[in-house]
This record gives sequence, C-alpha cells and structure tokens, in this order.
Amino acid sequence: MNSLSIKFQFILSAFLCMVLWNCSSKKPLPVETKDEDSAYRIDTVQLRNYEQELQFTGRVTFDEKQVDKVFPIASGTVLEVNAELGNFVTKGQVLATLQSSDISNYQKDFSNAKSNYDLAKRNADNTQQLYDSKFSSESDLIATKKQLEIAGAEVDRSSQVMKIYGQTKSGNTPIFTIKAPQSGYIVERKVNPNVQIRPDNGDALFTISNLTDVWVLINIYESDIASVKLGQQVNIQTVAYPDKVFTGTISNIGQVLDNDSKVLKARIVLQNPGGLLKPDMFCTAKLHVQKQDKLLAVNPKGVIFNNEHYFVIKQISTNKYEKVPIDVLKATSRFSYVKGALQPGDHIVTEGALLLFNELNQ
Repeated sequence: MNSLSIKFQFILSAFLCMVLWNCSSKKPLPVETKDEDSAYRIDTVQLRNYEQELQFTGRVTFDEKQVDKVFPIASGTVLEVNAELGNFVTKGQVLATLQSSDISNYQKDFSNAKSNYDLAKRNADNTQQLYDSKFSSESDLIATKKQLEIAGAEVDRSSQVMKIYGQTKSGNTPIFTIKAPQSGYIVERKVNPNVQIRPDNGDALFTISNLTDVWVLINIYESDIASVKLGQQVNIQTVAYPDKVFTGTISNIGQVLDNDSKVLKARIVLQNPGGLLKPDMFCTAKLHVQKQDKLLAVNPKGVIFNNEHYFVIKQISTNKYEKVPIDVLKATSRFSYVKGALQPGDHIVTEGALLLFNELNQ
C-alpha cells in the first residue's frame, strides 16, 4: 500500500468520526442502565383534554334525608340521659327519661274514665234487670246504655293517649321514656339531667343518623361558579385521613351567596364505608374540569426538576432509558401537562425516576 492510499484512508476515517460526533451532539443516544433486574414503575404518556383543577374548602355533615330528630312531646324534668354524643343506638333504645306532670294527668284521666265506665256499666246492668222485671221503663234503659257508650268512648280516647306516651293501663308512675325511632349514631344531643323540658321546645333533644351516606358542604367563590355543575364527581380529603380520597357527586348548588363570606354553598353526597367521616370534619374538595385544549399529559410522579429545568425518564426498551427535557405547561394533582420530545403512548418512569436520572447523569 503506497503513502497516497494510506493518507486517503486516514482522511476518510477522520471524516467519518466528525460525522458521527456531529450526529451524537444533535441527539443523545439512549443509555443502558446498569440495573439488569430493574423494578421501576412505568406510566404512559397520554394526549388528553386539559383538566383545570379547582379546590374548595368544606365540612362534613349528616345526610338530612337519613336523619331523625327527636322532639319532646311531654313536659317535665329530665331524670336520666342514656345516650352520649357519637353513640350508636338501636331502634327502641331508651335515650332519656323524664318525670312528667303531663303523664300524671293522662294517668289520672284514664283512671277517672275507667271508673266512670265501670259505674256506667253497673247502672246499665241494673237497669236491664229492672227493665226485664218490668220495674223500669225503656227510656231509662236507653239512657243508661247511652251513658255506658259515652263512658266507653272516653276510656278508648284516654287509652290511646296513654299509648301515644308509651304508658300502660296499669302504670301509675309519671315517667315519660324517650326512645330511639331508628338505629344510628347520635350526631346531636341537646339535653342533660335536671333540665326542664317543654313540649313547645323548638330544638330537638337528639338527632340520629345512620351515617351510611354523608353530605359535604363546600364553599364556591364567584370566580368558580361557572365551572361547577350538578352531577360532577369531586374528590374529598380530610385532615383525619390525609392519604385517603373519598369520591362524591355534586347533588345541589345553592342560588344565594352568603352575605359575609360571599361564597355559594354546594352539596356533595358520598358514601361513608365504615363510618370514617364524622359530622363537622373539615375537608378539602378537588374538582377537575375538562377544557377543549388537548395536551400531552404525564404522571406528576415522573417529572424531575433539576437546575431550573424539567425532565422525564423515557423507556426506550427493556432496561434502556433516556432523559427527555420538557416544559411543564400546566399541572394538577393528577396530571402534568407538558411539551417536549414525547409522543402519546411513550412510556416514562414514575417510581425510581430520580434514581435513574442521577445514573444517566454520571
């Protein structure tokens, strides 16, 4: 091989090296990870409508459609209260007892009615015997039977009153017993021993709810009213269970703004498995509203921020990855909407992304 041929081959090799270097500088080649037994979690890039995330504050309350309010129907002095706030009670369970002058009067009325009936019955029987013996007129018999009928009606009326107040015909103790009309939890209690109770009291002594479903009342500011619609699904989180998300549906939207806070109230109905949600718990509600714009969406767990730039780790093949710079256009708790060298259907790493990113930078 002459010197001219050797020189030509050298120039050709140098040219090829320059071409390869220029190509690699324009687009970095995928890097193969050192971890052959990779257990990184992968998610898929999606092209979807942008979701605006609205967040509201609210509180849990009982379902007014599944609640019983226990009002007093007799006056008196509370002797004993057998149910505490938060207790689960069964239908017919005694909640409280009252010593009541009303019950004493009803018992007296029944006793008098029974005595009058017994007297009318004896008079009617005696008159019947006299009439059969021709010693009494028919008009006397008719009059005594009418008196017996009136006395019997009075006994029936008095007996029904006693039944309404839970009294037996043989009872003579003026005690009124307040019982649970249904099974559930005591969510409100406004009675204590030695308190005087009047039947015209406007407050319920007890409020009972089964708490299988609850309501969440949220506060909507004027700027968000147009985005909130009936039937939308809302994610609820509470301070008590920060890692648990409850899902409910908007069932009612108020029509009047609160004068002081200038917010509109909306009601969310959601199931309450295990009774975890308690009335008056503070909570936050997140509502996702879809917009018309379609953007690339990735799992927020896969987005890495480093040196004022955002990146994701894209999976090329099994155990082969590359880092891809992106611009985060918008972000919610469910998706980060991005722009970059990604396509719908691409796979990005979520759990373990930072570890891979550091490895690729080495």
